[in-house]
Amino acid sequence: MIRPISRVATVPLHTARTTRTFSTTLPKRFIEEDVSADRFAHLLLQNKQSSKPLLVDFFAEWCQPCKMLSPILHGLVNDPKRVGGREVDLVTVDVDKNMDAAAQFQVRAMPTVLAFREGKLASSFVGLLPEPKLKEFIENL
Repeated sequence: MIRPISRVATVPLHTARTTRTFSTTLPKRFIEEDVSADRFAHLLLQNKQSSKPLLVDFFAEWCQPCKMLSPILHGLVNDPKRVGGREVDLVTVDVDKNMDAAAQFQVRAMPTVLAFREGKLASSFVGLLPEPKLKEFIENL
């Protein structure tokens, strides 16, 4: 039996207001998920003119360590205070969808994280690292 939707009382918007403080002095952090090979190449070109390192997380949907690493990386990128004030950009690349990008950098295991500075490969690691090691990796870029 189909029942009619009951009406719900609504609260006027003017009674539900909260005060929010916005600041334009916060650093802009860039995170882009599941990029294509073309977009990845474009981001590497942009990184040549940037002072911020670019972390590239090569992952696969079926990879359990990848699913564990991703939230840790996102948390560290979103909160530079946790990594000694180091600001970085983060891009994720699905190796099953973008085999060309993975082959270009000889990614053979997941997760693989590459760090680029000024468009050049600066550092990398393979596998799941504990958070203190990830912090150290980012701080040393």
